[in-house]
Amino acid sequence: MAIADFLGNYEGTQVDRLSARSLFPAIHAAYGIGMLLAAGLSSYFIGRHVGLTAHYFGTAVVVAGASIWAALNFPNSVRTESRAATQTPETQTPETQTPETRQLARSVWTERRTQLIALIGFTFIMAEMSAGTWMPIALTNSGFSQAAAAAAFSLFWIVVTLGRMVGGAIVDAIGRSQTILLSALVTIVGISLFMASGSVTMTYVGLILWGFGIAAGFPMSVNSMGDDPVMAPYRINMIITMVYIASITVGPALGAVGQQFGIYVAFGIPLVFLIISAIISPVTKHQQPATSQ
Repeated sequence: MAIADFLGNYEGTQVDRLSARSLFPAIHAAYGIGMLLAAGLSSYFIGRHVGLTAHYFGTAVVVAGASIWAALNFPNSVRTESRAATQTPETQTPETQTPETRQLARSVWTERRTQLIALIGFTFIMAEMSAGTWMPIALTNSGFSQAAAAAAFSLFWIVVTLGRMVGGAIVDAIGRSQTILLSALVTIVGISLFMASGSVTMTYVGLILWGFGIAAGFPMSVNSMGDDPVMAPYRINMIITMVYIASITVGPALGAVGQQFGIYVAFGIPLVFLIISAIISPVTKHQQPATSQ
């Protein structure tokens, strides 16, 4: 999954870079569509009393079939660039890696622009993970039934998916860095309303804004790493690494804060990071490929 995650984001940024319109948010919408379909199918099979073993086996068959079909049908285009220039960190072998490529892979971790964009990407994943892990729990603790909390979480992901489907049009209209700024501000408002709301209506308004806000934030952060096609694989590899760090750390960190001060207070952590991301969002403006920082 990690390799597929990297390759999907890397290839997606290259397709987006060559396209006249912004396509990358819509590519990420496929993740939300898959998640919603999986949730619906899971509910159906649970209702039919299908065992977990059969469920996992069926999932494996579907994933294997889709992967084989995609691999056989992807265009096998021949590019003019050298093989070394087009290989990604994941596809390079010890024989094809050179001191130069290893140096490039290390150098991105010290680039100021890359570090700041990675922080923005980390922040949006933190906001997404905190919703995925703790939003349903926070809702049930505040009086929602489990069914109502599950419905609210489903609504959240529907909004995220719809936001990504229209995200490309927003990017085309106002630009990438302004989209990230807008995403951060909308998410800030959404989380703030969710934390402070005393009514069911405002809770739903907050989670809708939260979902719409994060929709294009991470995709456009990854997209910002792909301006230079030579450095893109190394920079995207870095931000994907940050994603998995966020996946490991965000849940326990918010849980620890939630135990001490309450889960709604814990949502203040991504809120602070989002404010920082809004301030530094100009760093995601388009960079000419020849520029290196």
